[in-house]
Amino acid sequence: MNPSPESALPATSYHDRLQRLGLAPESSGVWLKVGRTGSVQGWKLHVSSVPAEAHALLDAIVPVLRAAKVPFKIARDATILGLLNEGNLGATQVGKFCTIYPPDDSAARALAAQLVQATQGFNGPAITSDMALGQLVYARYGGFNTIVERDLLGQHHLYIRDGAGQLVADAYTQPFVAPSFAACPFDSAPAPAPRTGGPATFGPGYVLVDVIRHHAKGNVYLAILARSQDSVAARVIKEGRKHCLSDIHGRDIRVRLQRQGALHAQLASVAPVPACDPYFEVDGDGYLPMAYLAGADLESVVQATLQRGPWSAAARAGQLRLLDALRQLVDAVQRLHGAGVVHRDLSVSNVWLGDDGRTWLLDLEIAQHVGDPGPVFGKGTPGFMAPEQEAGAAPTFAQDIHAVAALILFALTGLDPRRTLFARGESRVRNVRHLAASAPEALLELVLAGVDDDPLARPTLEAIGRQLAEYAASLRAGAAPVASAAPAQDIDVAACAHGAGLGLLRHTFRDPQSGLWLSAAVSHAGGGQEQASSYELRRGANRGVAGVVYALARLARAGIAIDAAAPAVNRAVDWLLSDAVTPDHGMPGLHFGDAGVAVGIAEAVQAGLVPATPRIAGFMARVSGAPIAWPDLTHGAAGQGLAALMCAASLGTDAPLAMAQRCARYLVDTQAADGSWVMPEGVPGMSGETLSGFAHGVAGMVFFLLEHGARCGDDNSRASAARGLRWLEEHALAADATAAVEWRYSDRQGAVWHWWCHGAPGIALTFLRAWRHTQDPAMALLARRALDAIDPHLRAPNLTVCHGLAGIGEILLEAAQTLGEPAWRDKAATLACTIVHLGHRCADGSLVWLAEDPVAPTADLMVGMGGIAHFLARLGEGGGGLGFPLLP
Repeated sequence: MNPSPESALPATSYHDRLQRLGLAPESSGVWLKVGRTGSVQGWKLHVSSVPAEAHALLDAIVPVLRAAKVPFKIARDATILGLLNEGNLGATQVGKFCTIYPPDDSAARALAAQLVQATQGFNGPAITSDMALGQLVYARYGGFNTIVERDLLGQHHLYIRDGAGQLVADAYTQPFVAPSFAACPFDSAPAPAPRTGGPATFGPGYVLVDVIRHHAKGNVYLAILARSQDSVAARVIKEGRKHCLSDIHGRDIRVRLQRQGALHAQLASVAPVPACDPYFEVDGDGYLPMAYLAGADLESVVQATLQRGPWSAAARAGQLRLLDALRQLVDAVQRLHGAGVVHRDLSVSNVWLGDDGRTWLLDLEIAQHVGDPGPVFGKGTPGFMAPEQEAGAAPTFAQDIHAVAALILFALTGLDPRRTLFARGESRVRNVRHLAASAPEALLELVLAGVDDDPLARPTLEAIGRQLAEYAASLRAGAAPVASAAPAQDIDVAACAHGAGLGLLRHTFRDPQSGLWLSAAVSHAGGGQEQASSYELRRGANRGVAGVVYALARLARAGIAIDAAAPAVNRAVDWLLSDAVTPDHGMPGLHFGDAGVAVGIAEAVQAGLVPATPRIAGFMARVSGAPIAWPDLTHGAAGQGLAALMCAASLGTDAPLAMAQRCARYLVDTQAADGSWVMPEGVPGMSGETLSGFAHGVAGMVFFLLEHGARCGDDNSRASAARGLRWLEEHALAADATAAVEWRYSDRQGAVWHWWCHGAPGIALTFLRAWRHTQDPAMALLARRALDAIDPHLRAPNLTVCHGLAGIGEILLEAAQTLGEPAWRDKAATLACTIVHLGHRCADGSLVWLAEDPVAPTADLMVGMGGIAHFLARLGEGGGGLGFPLLP
């Protein structure tokens, strides 16, 4: 089950409670803060709690904190506390309802003793990143106002200072380990850290073999029941850590496991659910053992069957296996309903296809009897749960019917239902018919009715099962399949590009104050911070306002006229030039930094959307003087140099070319003897590594050197590029038994990627540019081989340029333009057809997508809708003059 806030948890804030207790809290994100501390670090205290007791606990501890005049913060409301205790804000944040910042070690010791007394009798999850001082009171040495340092890739790292004043990572270790430079001020030795990995042997005769899945609320173990030689059997054991997943009714994960065990026993002779051994507890944590079933979940089987392609391309044996499993699923849910039980969390991970050919229902943690007046447990999995279930409605059989229909849709498309069901009304019908075009119309009609917002419009399970059986019978009889996906010509590309432009301006996620486009936040590299989904204003071209400016300017250059574009771009450029503080402020790169901002503004000037002004000229001069400290295309010299070349061309000035020369010299000087580049110091986890791909690797650096050598007549750049091309050729790997080639991610990571950022498609861009500038047939051949493995019918949930379908389409268009081979454009058009049929057409003619973020339509160029709009504009008749985004 995907974590989601408890439907039973009210969002009422604890703010009023603190006010009634005589305090004046300030709201700050997910926290309410009382007072401030000026200290950088020290021993801080945490008090754990559960939603059902939070108000009473505040009544008990606030007088202590108020008397001590100590600053502290608490979770904002019951929903946030629930998310903390579920691990949804980070595993190290579980239990941290209240964080207290004592002024010194002596105060920390005295305050801890008082809090231990004040919290007697209350409950809360163990805090695994701290030392335990009492049942609910914990301590940890770490940052109060943590020092945040940004590395060369823009990742933020959290630091404190050691005894010598040097920066060291503010590490959240589990179990807690005190820094060597911090003396422990507490009287007694810390209690043993809570167990996080589970015992090697435990309970009534179980032996742990492996951890199947780690989770803050409790792990899932593979175990052996070995009470005697005659009763050895494999088991899967679900763990529930005490007080985790607690709700306002005082129920935690252990109550769920006990209910699940009781339901399994009740349904043993009714529905296909795994047999369970009796629930037991060890050290207060709960365990539910169940029979081990050899097999795989529905998601894994669908992925293995479809191989990221359409249903029509799957082998008939695989189709029949899935149809049989789905028919059994329908029968299993009917049996469940016959017993009066609603599953409430039917999802791709909770439907199990056994090696014995049987389909099983898993994870009945939140199942409930129809008519049960008790509060429900949780909500379900986004994409599969019905809208009324998400809104908190009482359990009904119709909710499971929605989930079954969504599961069938997943099997027929291989795509997350949040993507396929994003469109509404006629757009949804049109999309589903295209994405599952070879399935019978009668089955698709039932699936569409099954995911209808109106529960009364949903069909019966009997009708769904009958259609599945009829379809399987027709396949077994050798019936000719229905024609596969409609040809790419069934979309008006120019109209779609215009609709995408309208969508950027009218329906993307925006900041309510400035009206500018928001981007999904990039999580901190450091551990121990809340990981709640959030959005922020960013400057950059990859992810940020400059990228949207660039996209709208490119649409204008392609002849796509949108009335509101110029005012929106002018407002955005004014904001970019205002130097507003953002998470990526001051970075120098093309994709992440001011070089990309400069390219976006220069494109807007060239497109006639904004006038060239002295203010813009001053900004360009500043960017041209930026330091060079990193080699790659997204953040460093290769990208900064390309930005200089593009700005010079767009603005009609040679002034930026000096920057391009500096970047070329840096890359020539830092190139290794074998033609590669080793990443310099400054980025933990990447420094010292040699990467192959376009975003961070050799391919991107060679691309710039090729372009600089050709445009500026620089022989050193040409020679360096030639060495890099040889390195890429020498490190190419044969892909399967075909002529296609691929590359490992890096010399440290053997994974093979297949996107623009990393992998053969992005590397193909470099060979295509080498062919353009050198006319060496070997370069054209390598480009073709790098693109040979691309399936134009590829299905992927990510639609973006960076690592999604739009990026693959853009690369195919580059191949068509560079090689003069229309077949590559035809493949791009097929991909475009898939992308269009994952969008929603609004009543005003706009097109909108969930390009990457499954929650909100963001406008970003490389990771949002902006890249889709650019791809469609380039594919259309007016886009012939456009090249790949952010490349000359």
